[in-house]
Amino acid sequence: MKILDRFVLKSFFRPFLITFFVMVLFLLMQFVWKYIDDLVGRGVEWYYIAELLFYTSATLVPMALPLAVLLSSIMVLGTLGENYEMAALKSSGLSLMRVMRPLLGFVLILSVAAFLFANYVIPVANLHSENLRRNISNKKPALSIRPGIFYTGIAGYSIKVSDKYGPNQNLLDEILIYDHTQNNGNMKVIIADSGKMKVTDNEQFLEITLYDGHSYEDMVPKKRKDRDNKPFIRSDFKESLIRFNLIDFQSDDLRKTGQKEFDMLNVRQLNEVVDSLHQSLDELQTDFARQMVDKYAQRELYRTDLDDKEGIDTIQLDTAGAIANMSENLLDNFDIEERSRILQNSTRIARGNRAYFTNASAQYNWRKIVITRHVLEWQKKFSSSFSVIVLFFIGAPLGAIIRKGGMGMPVVVSVFIFIVHHVTNFSFEKLGRFMLWTPFEAMWTANLILLPIGFWLTYKSATDSVIFNMELYMKPFQKVSALFEKRFKKKQA
Repeated sequence: MKILDRFVLKSFFRPFLITFFVMVLFLLMQFVWKYIDDLVGRGVEWYYIAELLFYTSATLVPMALPLAVLLSSIMVLGTLGENYEMAALKSSGLSLMRVMRPLLGFVLILSVAAFLFANYVIPVANLHSENLRRNISNKKPALSIRPGIFYTGIAGYSIKVSDKYGPNQNLLDEILIYDHTQNNGNMKVIIADSGKMKVTDNEQFLEITLYDGHSYEDMVPKKRKDRDNKPFIRSDFKESLIRFNLIDFQSDDLRKTGQKEFDMLNVRQLNEVVDSLHQSLDELQTDFARQMVDKYAQRELYRTDLDDKEGIDTIQLDTAGAIANMSENLLDNFDIEERSRILQNSTRIARGNRAYFTNASAQYNWRKIVITRHVLEWQKKFSSSFSVIVLFFIGAPLGAIIRKGGMGMPVVVSVFIFIVHHVTNFSFEKLGRFMLWTPFEAMWTANLILLPIGFWLTYKSATDSVIFNMELYMKPFQKVSALFEKRFKKKQA
């Protein structure tokens, strides 16, 4: 390796490492402040918290790495320009691309490493981080019940309170509890003006004492004719006790894992899941189409076992005569009672088919959204790694043009560029989530917008073009102003 390459890489490594770890720490603090109520005061050992922060810091690498590359490249090339080292290198016959070559090689290796990290490390880190956070927050569910938010940590129940107060935050106001233990939806609702909660001494049950409330419970009659009456049971109470089983929260293994989400899978697993979801969706659509065809297809109303030609001719003549005597209005061929029954049955069948179609359409749309989220995650693993290269091609020539090193101007410029990149990338990703854009367009548009800008900046810097000289951009306006000033003087003369 030549002396120049070692010099440039050595100048790059120090700000890169410092910036990278500072950004990871900064982003980690955002996570801590967001979930501090779920982590503190639950009697959890410190090493569980440290393990959670370690896994979370690993998930923040894809966001911190591009910013570190951007800031470091601006600082290094800006320092070379500020100390006239870049001018000395160019005067000796070395171009900007020759100076950037060792950094470009390092960034390419870093981009490949970022993809491998995103493919093999981050899914595992997301899995352990999410499960640790969920298990820690569920360690003491009484503390997880927050005012104004539905708490669903207890299986079969949704609990919402308007306020918590008292020395131990155990006094409640305006309590709303949905009971889903029968797996039949929101059939039972309990409302109370106030209440008090406590955990039993053996920590196996959470007891909530309700005051001045009532409960509603919808009933489903066995007879169909009674269902239109929509019967329900209402009961009022002055005091009532509800006991929730906390046996699921007593496990000492906070590292137990649950179901894997899309961000907990690597590329191979994402491909397998997407293929499985597509196959399941195709099967459901085929089954739906077959059922709808079976409902509306014309079928033979009756069959005859008559094999002799005379019997068949008699049936055909009777059918032809009946059809000839039928009225154009189909209902006019039936009695009044039969018309009413036909209309009721037709309306019921049409409503049932519409409800079936609406439910099937909603299910298909939900499955398509799930597939889209998996494909977006697949594209994200590649686009986030490629963004390291894109931001390098913006930062390196920009530093050579600005010619300012240190932590002043480079930090301001790099943070502004990174915010623009992050906001546009996140906005386009949301368009992909809502299926307004394809996953490729959603995850790659931000990079494809900034990449030509990076090439343009590299060209301008290599040709020593002055693009931040305000006088250059003010010349057209000065010419227009001079023209108006000249005409104004002529009028006065």
